[in-house]
Amino acid sequence: MPPASQQTILFGRYDLLAKSDLFKRNYGTDFAGFSLQSRRPGILHAGVSPALLSKVFDALGFVRFDEEQQTDSDDFALARMTGTGRLNMLCLTSAKFGLSLSGPEFLVIRPYVHRMYFLCNKWELIKSMRQSEKRMRTSARIYLTGSGREFTHLEFTPPTINLNNCQLEQVLVEQSGVYLAKPACGRMGHQQQLVRIRPDCVQGDLLDFLRSSQFLEMNRSQVILQRYIERPLLVDKRKFDLRVYLLVVNARRYTVKGSKMSTGYFTFLHPGFLRLCTAPYNPDHPDLAVHLTNQSVQAKHTPDFGQLKEVTTWYPDELNEYLNRRHRLPRKDWARDELYPKVGAILGYVSAVFRPKLDDRTSSLSNSFRIMGVDFLVDEQLRVYLLEFNSHPSWSRQTSVLNQLKPSLWLEAACLTSETLLRFQRRLPVRDAELVTRHNFRLIYSSEEPLLARKNVAKMYV
Repeated sequence: MPPASQQTILFGRYDLLAKSDLFKRNYGTDFAGFSLQSRRPGILHAGVSPALLSKVFDALGFVRFDEEQQTDSDDFALARMTGTGRLNMLCLTSAKFGLSLSGPEFLVIRPYVHRMYFLCNKWELIKSMRQSEKRMRTSARIYLTGSGREFTHLEFTPPTINLNNCQLEQVLVEQSGVYLAKPACGRMGHQQQLVRIRPDCVQGDLLDFLRSSQFLEMNRSQVILQRYIERPLLVDKRKFDLRVYLLVVNARRYTVKGSKMSTGYFTFLHPGFLRLCTAPYNPDHPDLAVHLTNQSVQAKHTPDFGQLKEVTTWYPDELNEYLNRRHRLPRKDWARDELYPKVGAILGYVSAVFRPKLDDRTSSLSNSFRIMGVDFLVDEQLRVYLLEFNSHPSWSRQTSVLNQLKPSLWLEAACLTSETLLRFQRRLPVRDAELVTRHNFRLIYSSEEPLLARKNVAKMYV
């Protein structure tokens, strides 16, 4: 169980009953509602059951309806709910594509839209940030650190090279070392491979790597070489990374005169959990299970993973306590007071840079939200690196940590989204202190308070 102290990174289970009581006390109960049904029994979106989300909206005071209609396609079940409430919802579930909700003033779960490609593709992520930062310089909108330096993606991303770079060999001569080769759109550690590039053997090392990999048959523009962090911060002699979650909420409301729609854009950080390798770290070891924390990689490369899987996930507060006991860090509670706030500052900055991609405009009338997985790594100098975004994070719960964390995360996300939308519609401030359903999520970017992300960057980076 997570520590019970109030001074924690991650609080315990989400108390839906208590939070929903606060919600109804603050906002009333005259809302429309819905029930969710899927053509694929028990599955709504990426492992989240219809019962779980229905439980949330029942608790918040939405009225349950049982009307159902079918579209022309047998792949879809349509349930449209009406009422006098402030949130009217049209629920469209698909066995093929998970949940998609759309319609005038409806709440929408959008697991993926095409514009997210620029965030979830590892090369487009870097390229888009470079281009955005160039435009920010031109328009004098750059972010500044506490000491007045320009803040850019170079502060938090490992050096990354596209295999299609026409000056690839020259770049690698100047930046030789160990790289992690990855498909730009890969996930779950698929096809990743360590590559050692020597400054006097760049061409030969590249050829050896390509001949021994599956990348030779791929479009080179879809392959990246990301500088491998050879000296990561270790816990229990093992490599670890952070899997956190980004909740993106897009809100709509009519202007005061009622003739046009205005939009709100909010992002929240959930501290998630730690992913750890099962074996001690050895930078020279060839086994990927020593280098990649992804659970699919651990399961594939660790013969007794079934007996060891419980040690592959930690709560964030376990990391904080471990570092307090074992490491001589600059200060006590470094993970709580610096690491996770720094992660929040980075994601607040990325939320600002990628707002045109994440601000949902596929329907001018829809409210929407999505949850993305984001991975971070810390090196032994305590530098924090953003590794990648995942538009379809796994919702499997194969360890006790995941079994407790993931259902609570979804309960909170659904409640927090509903409250954020209502506050925006009523022109009430959307801030952490005013959000009664908030538990572990923290607001990191707000279109209503754009200085929030800038302040966090200036606070966490000197």
